Formats: sequence, C-alpha cells, structure tokens
Amino acid sequence: MKAEHVRGILPVHEMVALNTPHKWISGFARIGGHDFPVVDLTAKLAIPNGSRGREPFIIVVAAGEKLVGFIADRVSDLLDVRARDFRNGALRGHGRPRQVLDPGQIMTDEEWSALRVMPSP
Repeated sequence: MKAEHVRGILPVHEMVALNTPHKWISGFARIGGHDFPVVDLTAKLAIPNGSRGREPFIIVVAAGEKLVGFIADRVSDLLDVRARDFRNGALRGHGRPRQVLDPGQIMTDEEWSALRVMPSP
C-alpha cells in the first residue's frame, strides 16, 4: 500500500462498535467528517486469533473513493521502499518478510454495497 493512501491512524477506542451481519466489521469510525467501516482482518481473512497489542490502532486508508479502517495490533514504522523490494506479494529487505495487502482487494464490490445500506453511528 502506498503511503499516500493512508488518511490517518486512530486509537481503536475512537471506533463505535456495532453488531453487524458481517463478523469482520468491528464497527464504524469517523475522520474528517466521514464515517467509514472498520475491518478486523483476522476475521475477514480467517487468520487465527492472536493476542491484541496493548494499544491497537485503526489504520485509515483510501480504497478508491472510499475510506476503510483496518485494525492493527501495533504501528511501528512507515517504510519507504522500492518496487524491487517486493517479491511474490511480500516485502523483503527490511527485517523479516512482510505480507503487503491491497485494501481495494480485501473487500468485494458486494461487500461495499452491503455497507452502504448499513446505518452509520
């Protein structure tokens, strides 16, 4: 994900938790007057639950015209990398290999449509 897609980093307590039909939607948050869904990637991508960081954050990114937040266990760095540092969808050369996700590919068009009819907080 390119750094210019990041719109903000919020503490997770700024999210309004909601019961939704989608287990991977933790709730909604607001930045700059815009409401957006907050996605729990462990639920969305069926990743086994680990322990949450002491201070989880919401990484707010632009996915096309939409905003979406992703819960991160912790935030440590914003890396400046080159295209050659990526191999097979992973970032190499900055410590251990890291998987890089494209926020526009995490959610389908049908999932975005379902969110438009959900009430925001």
